[in-house]
Amino acid sequence: MLTPACGDDDVGGGSADLGEEGAGTGETGGETEGSEGEGEFGPETELTLRINDEAPPDLVLQMGRDEVAELFGEVASEIELLELDSTPLLTNTLNAIKYACGDDWELDSEDPNHDCSQTALGQSFGGGNWQTSPEFSMVRILTMTPANSVVKGTSLESVQGLTDFLALFTGGFSELMAESLKIPVNEEFLDTESVVASLKVNLLATHPEISDEGKITVTLQDALEDMATMATRLGPVGDHPGVLVPDYPTHGEVFGPDFEMKVTAASNLRVLDGADLSAGKDFISVIADVTGPSYDDEAEFDFNDPDKFSMTGLASNPSLDLRFAISEHPGFVVSCTEDISPACVNNAPDLPIGDSLVWTLDPWDLEYMVAYAGRLRYGGLESVVTKLFTDVVEVGQDGNPGGWAVFNVPLGWLFGEPPAQYVWEMINEVAQHDLHHLDPDGPATFEEGAANVEFTLDDIPCGLTGEQAEAAVRPFLQAQASDIAGYLLGNYKQNSGPVDFYFRRAEDGAPYLFWVAPEDLLDGLDYGWDTPGFFADAALTTKLSATELPGVGDSSHEKLRIEPGETTVYAADDEGASYRIRIVAPAGDPSEITAYVAKRTN
Repeated sequence: MLTPACGDDDVGGGSADLGEEGAGTGETGGETEGSEGEGEFGPETELTLRINDEAPPDLVLQMGRDEVAELFGEVASEIELLELDSTPLLTNTLNAIKYACGDDWELDSEDPNHDCSQTALGQSFGGGNWQTSPEFSMVRILTMTPANSVVKGTSLESVQGLTDFLALFTGGFSELMAESLKIPVNEEFLDTESVVASLKVNLLATHPEISDEGKITVTLQDALEDMATMATRLGPVGDHPGVLVPDYPTHGEVFGPDFEMKVTAASNLRVLDGADLSAGKDFISVIADVTGPSYDDEAEFDFNDPDKFSMTGLASNPSLDLRFAISEHPGFVVSCTEDISPACVNNAPDLPIGDSLVWTLDPWDLEYMVAYAGRLRYGGLESVVTKLFTDVVEVGQDGNPGGWAVFNVPLGWLFGEPPAQYVWEMINEVAQHDLHHLDPDGPATFEEGAANVEFTLDDIPCGLTGEQAEAAVRPFLQAQASDIAGYLLGNYKQNSGPVDFYFRRAEDGAPYLFWVAPEDLLDGLDYGWDTPGFFADAALTTKLSATELPGVGDSSHEKLRIEPGETTVYAADDEGASYRIRIVAPAGDPSEITAYVAKRTN
């Protein structure tokens, strides 16, 4: 922490002595008797109080990484640098996963020809045995297209069998699906944009460390520790499974080896002349803030001014090494179909139907996020697919909402056809089945609830440059300027002596005597003044000072404006002793006054 420099030649260590050699003090006579009813007072002690109108030098900081860590170490986690939009990070993460096993899935082919040995990420699946890993299953879901979809074991199996059998007339199952969803046969059922939006809303925004808009706060501590703290912050909390795996060392360089921060601020700290009525002259460190919007800042920062704040040496293209986790629901989630309830046509996240159906799950469950992504993409879908002179699939027709699919497959009454349902619940059914069956003709590879995935990704771009990061930091730091001033200079009260009042200018430029208020004391120190302020009589019944004065923003201190000439006031210290104070001020604008203090003796 920093301590303010004393700007007055009279500043010394401790209180001024009341003896003849005391600086700025002197006894002016024996006991005196006041006017009738005032009581008797002891000898007067002379105190000289001055106002130094010269502003203290600016606070100038020029720090490397180590100096920043040393200065802000204890509060670095409380200083927010920026909010990171999670969309680019999620998009880059998802694309890395989708292409971890090659890109042949983009072809119009029944075989996506996945080969996870092509990439370092793919090779990490299953500890090297990627063919039987849940991560590979997840890749299959994300790269599922009408051309390569496998629906064996789902309600679409009969539809695929019939349409492929009649492919000469129907174009086959892939064409039927593509036309129903209005997408090309080689395009994913769930595109990157929809999945990213679903992750952002349901996995990220539900975490207490992430905003409702899915923005991730990066703190100074995160940056100083190369984002290692991010894994803990974004790990499991309460019922939330977390976004990052906490025991994996998340890493991302923000501050490069040549990082430097420069800050210049105007100090609002003043060391003022004051009086301890029982001991003599002393000094007090106070905030003299006349700059809004707040008037209690230790210093004035302007982080938006490049001449007063700069950060250089940031990583040019920040990226992250991270481990990203998604968990599934422990049981199979059936689709809400017309056969279950006619009300399923109204099934929605904000109006969930049934029990253990998709919208009754936790939003961070895989099944919920898959269905949500499908709803985002196909929520307004309207289509009619006609084959063999029959409307085989009708989506969003006959007054039904967008995405509600009704099937009329030739011979469907004989071989079976899916009941009416939303297309995203149908996609979710297929995704769940494929997640657990790497071999469509074999038994389940993973039991329900056992196909949770963790993807370890390296060097994922955060979506902003170092230059953009420096620009983004400015408004965040400016919003915390008052807090940062407190972090840096909050120990200023340690320099204060035990004064009862002090001499200073207020916002209106006039000189005042300020009586000590609770805010002037060290934290935890009791306020001992029963009758603070300045009075016209020794009995302390008629107050001359006030906390509220026109043109003065301060409203917590008892204040007495000093006028030229001689003024006599009375006051009591924190020990309950009463005093008479004669104040002599020169003509004009008094920046130096003499106070003659006498203690009441009866």
